[in-house]
Amino acid sequence: MRGMVWALASVLLVSVAQLLLRYAMVSLPPVSLSWEFVSVLLQPQKGTLALIAGLFGYLASMGCWYFALHRLPLSKAYALLSVSYILVWVAAIWLPGWHEPFSLRGGLGVLLIVAGVLVIFLPGRSRAGRQRS
Repeated sequence: MRGMVWALASVLLVSVAQLLLRYAMVSLPPVSLSWEFVSVLLQPQKGTLALIAGLFGYLASMGCWYFALHRLPLSKAYALLSVSYILVWVAAIWLPGWHEPFSLRGGLGVLLIVAGVLVIFLPGRSRAGRQRS
């Protein structure tokens, strides 16, 4: 159970980090404008703070992931990472000002992710149970 908590904390942190980094990259000038980009990074503003928070979110997520892998089988822990794709997709559609359009293709992708996670997490019949049938 503790492994699941660590894995879900990692998923939540990495999802928030991805959203923060997207916000930062939209707010900050292009990296190709090196001097302007560096000068903006040295001034505390929304985009800069979002970039720093997003990077720290990734770092915290990796810490949670480390503890999750000590308590969960890799197959289950790795499947949970795909849940972050769903969270980021839904948040990008619902968050005001982001203007990400809903697409049927994206919705079908989310359904496939959910189906895959369920296949991994739903209890199956054991090998011994199948041989007796």
